[in-house]
Amino acid sequence: MQYLATIVINKNGRKLKNRAIIIDIILVIFTIIIPILLLKFNVELNITLVPLFILLFAFFIYLNNNAHRLYLKRVDKEFEEEIEEEKKKQIKNTKKTIRYSAILIITGIILFIIGELLGNTLENLCNIFGISQTIVGILLGLITSIPELITFFESQKYHKKVENDMLGVVEATNNLLMSNTLNLFVIQTIGILLIKL
Repeated sequence: MQYLATIVINKNGRKLKNRAIIIDIILVIFTIIIPILLLKFNVELNITLVPLFILLFAFFIYLNNNAHRLYLKRVDKEFEEEIEEEKKKQIKNTKKTIRYSAILIITGIILFIIGELLGNTLENLCNIFGISQTIVGILLGLITSIPELITFFESQKYHKKVENDMLGVVEATNNLLMSNTLNLFVIQTIGILLIKL
């Protein structure tokens, strides 16, 4: 919903007609449907799902790459050129890269600790006040997706300034798809392996 809202607010609705974007959105919908089906059919997350998750992750990446290769050749070329320019700038700024890497690692550790504490706290609050864990889970999902929402807005706003709306939509779509596929297939797989092994 947040993704579509940013597209509408930034008046990029016509960009959604591109086949690569449509394929990416369909893949995102599948990343939403799969966990719902797992919950609905009470599928236990165990080690037997790991190969399936890895295959699905590879399949999603394959579909995404081929869709972009077929339908976004020009945009992807511009995107790659922009990435190359950023890499050249980063090579010059290795101290910044090291600092940002350290900040990223520290932030990851802090987020893990906060997430663990937040999960326990929310479970206690649900029990104390009799609030459904589903409602709290939905609210938590909305709150934790705020960084993605900001990314959606910023990527489209930035590319609108340089008059390349399509690149902003592609960046936002890729962010959404990669976030969902990594959370569903990679993070879930790592969680299963850590718990079951």
